[in-house]
Amino acid sequence: MRLKISLVSILIATIPLIVFAQDVGKKKAYYFYGEQCPHCKKVDEYFKANGIYDRYEIQKLEVSSNPFNGKLLLEFGKAFGASDWGGVPTIIFGDKYLIGDQPIIDNFVKEIEATENANELPNPEKISQSLGNENSKTESNSAPEQSGNNSKRKKKDYFPVVIGALVVLGSGALIYINRNKKS
Repeated sequence: MRLKISLVSILIATIPLIVFAQDVGKKKAYYFYGEQCPHCKKVDEYFKANGIYDRYEIQKLEVSSNPFNGKLLLEFGKAFGASDWGGVPTIIFGDKYLIGDQPIIDNFVKEIEATENANELPNPEKISQSLGNENSKTESNSAPEQSGNNSKRKKKDYFPVVIGALVVLGSGALIYINRNKKS
């Protein structure tokens, strides 16, 4: 009986660690698209066929029916200082972007792999600062999941470890309590 409880405890403790560990190293990108856009459909089909959605964390943002996504796309345009900004498909990662179906299909994997700062979703303010584009201030709530300092990021990275440790400790406590009741 103790062996079964121990095995179940170990299994319960390792499953969250395995699940959370899978996303730790994925590079991230925003993919702005239009629902009726034939070029966007071409990119989406390419991503699906080549496992791009599985390999990278790509947040799809539809711009034609969602004004907030359209506004965020325009804020990225200001941050990059691009004068001809606003078309789809557009994909943004790190401090780089690709516009158009063929440039995305031909270059996305190569470019995102070469981009060191693509481990978090891009932020218009950070891009503006890194490119020295001072006249493109953006609202701080435009990408709320990116605001904050590195301490928030570190807490997020340790989350799976803390959960795993709590599960193991709880399982151990249950085993200890049950063992003492039988004695």
